[in-house]
Amino acid sequence: MLRPRPIAVLAAVVAGLVSLPAQVPTRGVLAGAPVAVLVDGGLAPGGDAETRVHRNGFSLQPTVPLPAAPSAPDLRQIFAALGAPAGIGVDDISTGRDDVLFDGNGVMAVPPSSWGVLSFSLRNGAVGAPGSRIAQQVAEGDVGATLFSWVLPGSAVPAQLIQRTERSHSRQELGLAGAGVLEVDAIDVPLLLGLDQQGLSQLEPGFQVLIQAPQAIYFTVSHATRHLVPAAWWLFGGNPTLSSGASILRVLKSSQFSAWSTPHVFVPYGVLGLARDEDIDGLAYDEVREKLLFSVVGTARDQFLFHDVSTDAPGNLDAKMPDGVDKVSDHVGKAQNDDVDAICTLDPQIRSVGSPPPQGDDFGSSCGSPRQGLLGVPSVHGSAFRRHQGAQTIYDAWLIGWPPLSGQGPGYAVLFVTFGADLTLHLAGPVQLRDPLAAVPGDPRHQELVIPPVLALTGFDITFRWAAVDVTLAEIAEAWPMQVFL
Repeated sequence: MLRPRPIAVLAAVVAGLVSLPAQVPTRGVLAGAPVAVLVDGGLAPGGDAETRVHRNGFSLQPTVPLPAAPSAPDLRQIFAALGAPAGIGVDDISTGRDDVLFDGNGVMAVPPSSWGVLSFSLRNGAVGAPGSRIAQQVAEGDVGATLFSWVLPGSAVPAQLIQRTERSHSRQELGLAGAGVLEVDAIDVPLLLGLDQQGLSQLEPGFQVLIQAPQAIYFTVSHATRHLVPAAWWLFGGNPTLSSGASILRVLKSSQFSAWSTPHVFVPYGVLGLARDEDIDGLAYDEVREKLLFSVVGTARDQFLFHDVSTDAPGNLDAKMPDGVDKVSDHVGKAQNDDVDAICTLDPQIRSVGSPPPQGDDFGSSCGSPRQGLLGVPSVHGSAFRRHQGAQTIYDAWLIGWPPLSGQGPGYAVLFVTFGADLTLHLAGPVQLRDPLAAVPGDPRHQELVIPPVLALTGFDITFRWAAVDVTLAEIAEAWPMQVFL
């Protein structure tokens, strides 16, 4: 861990910053979050049915595929085990643990004391609304391999963060740097959030136990490769259906280490109000609420569509804002003809179920919830995520960005924590030296907090509070505090 150096030593660095280009960092509540992605466009040898894993943080190391194991939640391996031909294109996946916070009419409805965030990617060729974060990313490049986040209106978070679109993961931070035109085809955060990410190399029991059984993977195949899908997979309720990129399929696993079942149609295209030759591109399914948020290739339809699986009524609705009039697609910063490529929705409810994971609420314990700052409106971004490593529970807290007045330059960062309602600041780690030439824009600073297993603190809350200062100690910038529950 770097410790502060005398200001005189850093002064020489300042002179070299005059020509340093401005860096636009990754920001927002999902910055540095773990995520599983499926990628189209040249990641050999797995193709776009292969699940690749980005762990907590901002490492520029390549994403890693799930290891070869019969129980792995990886469609590429499942397809191969079932003898399916190579080349089936997968457009998106969902493990059914998305939180689709809409009522039966497709109107956004965030429960009290909860907050929701929409994660999405766009196809290459998107331009973004003028002045939007998406348009800014288009100018930077690699928009199709970038993940964005957008906090839902009605969320129990500070108002300054609501309806704010941020880049949560750049192509480099996802470890997707390399040859070829890449697009993120699928996003799933619940598959990894809070789990033993280091144990993925062996899919050890510590990782598997935290994934509840029975398990499901919901997925769609591309219109161009539907003919490669075995006929037996197109059964719906035991009856054959026509192959279609607009039908949603499902594969199941009944126990922790059992084999995956033969895929079958979960919802056929007609029930979704789609034509056979349409193609579902983005998919988020909420098993508990039986709600579905999805997108279709092309822009003839709205890019955020809703279907209530709990009803028998066929069709789809445009996903609407809480007023029941405005469309979600008009508020996330995309241009009218921008094509949404992948969708994931999260509701980090705090202690909403009563039991700790895996029996209860995942996200209130695994994803930090932003809170008001102590010094007014925070000017630097923070995030926090839980993970397991063997028998240890660990929280990773992150600071991203520079004090707004002094800007990108040398300085210091330090993390404090507060417990419950007590605002007494407790130092949580050493003072860290900021690096204005960091490879990752915003120079993310990291501190981990290991929770001893002997502590009986289930439900107790901790708030991570970062402070960043410039090298002259003239400006103090507070990061958005992030609250987690043990």
